[in-house]
Amino acid sequence: MVVNVWNVAASGVTVTDILPEHLLFVGFGAVPLGGTSDWNSGTRTMEWVFGNLGVGAVTVTYQARVDSYVQENTVLRNNAQVVCAGNPTPKRASVDVNMAKIYTVKVAVYNEVGEMVEQIWVQELSQPILDVDLSQTSITSIHGQVYVDYKGVQIAAWDGTGQGGDLVTNGNYYVKVDNVDPYGVVSSVAKEVTVSRSLARAEVKIYNEAGEVVKHLYEYVNDPTGSPMNAVNLSTGILKPTSDMTPTPGGTNVVMITTANGVTLVWDGRGDNGEVVTNGRYEIALNYADGKGGEETITQGITVERGNNEAEGEIYASPNVLKGGVKQTMVRVKSVMSLTVEMKVYDVGGELVKTVKGQAGANEAELDMTGLASGVYFAMVDLTDTNGRGIQKKTMQIVLQK
Repeated sequence: MVVNVWNVAASGVTVTDILPEHLLFVGFGAVPLGGTSDWNSGTRTMEWVFGNLGVGAVTVTYQARVDSYVQENTVLRNNAQVVCAGNPTPKRASVDVNMAKIYTVKVAVYNEVGEMVEQIWVQELSQPILDVDLSQTSITSIHGQVYVDYKGVQIAAWDGTGQGGDLVTNGNYYVKVDNVDPYGVVSSVAKEVTVSRSLARAEVKIYNEAGEVVKHLYEYVNDPTGSPMNAVNLSTGILKPTSDMTPTPGGTNVVMITTANGVTLVWDGRGDNGEVVTNGRYEIALNYADGKGGEETITQGITVERGNNEAEGEIYASPNVLKGGVKQTMVRVKSVMSLTVEMKVYDVGGELVKTVKGQAGANEAELDMTGLASGVYFAMVDLTDTNGRGIQKKTMQIVLQK
């Protein structure tokens, strides 16, 4: 830091400099003749005091070290000021320094054969991380987690899952920290973690009256005792699902599937394709595998009656026979919901000839058959709600006569 004295000498000069956050004070440089220096660790302030300074420039220096846990683009702001007997009003100066990218630090979990299971943290830091602490060295339950700490700061956590969110198998894993410097050189440190969980898997398959599986549900639970399922209880025998998840008056739009040993799964009436299933009788088959070789399957029946606010109403084309030069028709749906109408039109040979999408939430779409030859066409109509969920499908016949 340079202090300039102009025109006449100055007396009672005090220079103060507040050390920016993320800098660690090391010491003062050589103090100019006639001056003293002092460091206040509580306020992180350096101070130089001079009885007299002649006209000219005086340089005061100090040494500081950048903390090892500073992210890229962190701003280090240096604030300094000077006062003197003849001018007690502080003269201030401020300088900002952006931390440059120095090290790319990656924290990931690997299995015993060296395959990456999940990457859990990536940052750009001023210095490498060459040692970490783990909050624990084993995961023994579904919700167990290992926290990765560096100098008392939690930088990452692993919950025993892989990149897709599935639970990993029991075994030994390694939390590895890789530090990549600007030249591509990698330095690493690793800590071992053991996954040892006693789990049970509850899986539900929901069958329609044709014996087709329309929905899969599953849940993992801690099962140290291998307790049996014994029975399955349904919160309702009649499910009235709605696309917007709003229950109809007096109806239930979800069913709670609960076992005697405390496992609960929820079905909202949707199939694996995300659409609400059609009305009818369904079978809920719950299979429970306790992880120790024991397995049970219990089946319960349930009736599905779609709610009154659903778009089970008529989908129609007006007109559906185009003749006398008419080439356009409107495809509409009768519903209290705001639905978007989309359709694909095929000829009798199965070739796609038109794709149409109506205005969002308009409950209609115009189909223009201009340019097509006379004949019979099939329009496959899809209805979606305001959240993009599929509500209903229908195939209708359109006749074009020229």
